[in-house]
This record gives sequence, structure tokens and C-alpha cells, in this order.
Amino acid sequence: MILSNISFGENVVVHPSTSINNVAFGNDVKIAKECTIHGSEEHVVKIGSGTIFGMYVTLDGTEADVKLGKNVSIAQHNVIVSNWGLAEKSAINVLFEKKSAPISIGDHSWIGSGCVIAPGVTIGKFCIVASNSYVDTDVPDYTIVGGNPARFIRKVELPELDVNS
Repeated sequence: MILSNISFGENVVVHPSTSINNVAFGNDVKIAKECTIHGSEEHVVKIGSGTIFGMYVTLDGTEADVKLGKNVSIAQHNVIVSNWGLAEKSAINVLFEKKSAPISIGDHSWIGSGCVIAPGVTIGKFCIVASNSYVDTDVPDYTIVGGNPARFIRKVELPELDVNS
């Protein structure tokens, strides 16, 4: 692989076993071991400041934009894919409405371990996705979802916080 199109903010830590390409990192980002984060020249993955990745996360933004907001927490063993990676001439393609589509995860959201985020999903700000969930529809701001497929659990109620920093 040719490493290209990578930009680092200040205080970015990426474990040496992690593979990155076509990624723009904000400040204070931490990426654990054995992650794969790939975009393309046309679709640079954007990772907001203060975001952290647990071990063994796969993020594929090669076919459509993927954007993570500020202070996003991605636990271990997650798969976030902007395309399904299907064989181009496979008849199974008819089953997928969106073969590739952008993904967005809002500020201060947390994705529990073992989740799959499907192409075309927008997860709002201050959201929680419970561990082992499959998310194939949008998640509104301040919402907790979980399950396979992920369903509404409840709204998030936060005390007054200074979330602008």
C-alpha cells in the first residue's frame, strides 16, 4: 500500500501496528493497536479532535465519506464501512439498497464494542450505541440504541455541561 494523504493534528498517537491511508486527524486523537483506517483520494476520512479508537477497529471510507466528530469514543472490534465490498457483478447486490454511502458520527458519541455501522448511517451527537449492535438506520441526537438491528432504547439526558471545548 502507498501511504498518502495523511494529515495529523497535534498530539495524535497511532499505534505502529495500525494501518492508515487518506485520513485527516484532529488534535489529541488516540488510535489503539491493529486498527485499519482507510479512505481514498476522493474520500478522505475525517477524525475529529479528542476521538479515541479501541483495538481492532476497521473503518473503510474508500467509496464514500466518513466523518467522526469531536470526542467520539469507538470501542474495540467495531466495523464502520461506507461500502459493503461486494463483487461488482454478484447477483446478491440487488439485496442492498445502498452499496456505498457516507457515514457520520456526531460529537461526544460512543460506539460500544463489537458494532457494525452500515453505509449511509448518520449517528447524531451525544449518542450511545450499545455493544454488539448492527446500525443500519440513522440515530437522532441524544439517543441510545442497541440490538440487531439497532432499535431505540431511550433518550440521553445530560446535566448541563460545557461541551464546546
